[in-house]
Amino acid sequence: MHRLNNGRWVGLLGIGWFVLFLLGAAVLQGEPPPAGAPVAEVRDFFHAHGTRYLAGDYVAGCAFMLLLLPFGALLPRALHLPDRPLCSYVTTGAVAALVTVGGTATSFLDAVAMAHGDTRLDDSTVTALLYANSAGIALIGLAAAVFAAAAATLLRHARAPLATTALGWLAAALLTTGAASPLTGSAHGPLWTVRFVSFLTLAAFVLATSAHLLTRQQNRQPHRLPID
Repeated sequence: MHRLNNGRWVGLLGIGWFVLFLLGAAVLQGEPPPAGAPVAEVRDFFHAHGTRYLAGDYVAGCAFMLLLLPFGALLPRALHLPDRPLCSYVTTGAVAALVTVGGTATSFLDAVAMAHGDTRLDDSTVTALLYANSAGIALIGLAAAVFAAAAATLLRHARAPLATTALGWLAAALLTTGAASPLTGSAHGPLWTVRFVSFLTLAAFVLATSAHLLTRQQNRQPHRLPID
C-alpha cells in the first residue's frame, strides 16, 4: 500500500490508459461514419469492420474501467493531499461519470456493429443510434472537463509544474466548448474540431500528470549514506 500512496503505480495506470485507449480507439476502431452520414455508408462500414470495431471498443472500455477510473480515484492519495476532500470527491465522481457516460454512448454504435449493418436494423433506427452516440460523446466531454479541472486543481495544490496544471485547465475549457458541437447539427465544423482537439489535450494532460507522479517519486527517494 505504501507504494500505491507514493504515486508510482498511479502514474503507470495513466500511461497504461493512454496506450490501451490509443490501441482500441485509434488503431482498431478507426473513425466510424459521423451522425448524419448516409445509412448505406454506415451499413458498409460496419459490415466490413463490425468485429474489429467491437474489439476496439472492448480494449478502450478496459482502458477506461480498469485504468483511468482507478487513476482518477487514487490521484488525490498519490499527490498526498488528504486535506483537500472536496477536490478529491469531485475528481473521483467526475471520472466515474466519464466512464459511465462513455460506456453508454459507445453502446449505441456497438448495437450497429453487432448487427454488422444488417438490414434488420431499419434506416431510422441506424440514424437514431448515430445521433444518440454523437450526443453521448458530447456529454462525455462535460464529465471529462470536470475531471480535468478538478485534477488540475489538485496538482496546483501539490505544487506540480505549472505547465501540467495549465494543460489540465486548458483541456477543461476545450472539452466544455467542444461538448456544444451537437448544437450545430453538423458532423464536422469548428466545434467538432475543438472537441477532437480537446480529447487529445486531455490525453496529454493524463500523460503529463503520470510523468509527474513517476518523476516525483524518484525525486523523493531518500539519499542513503554509504555504510562503512
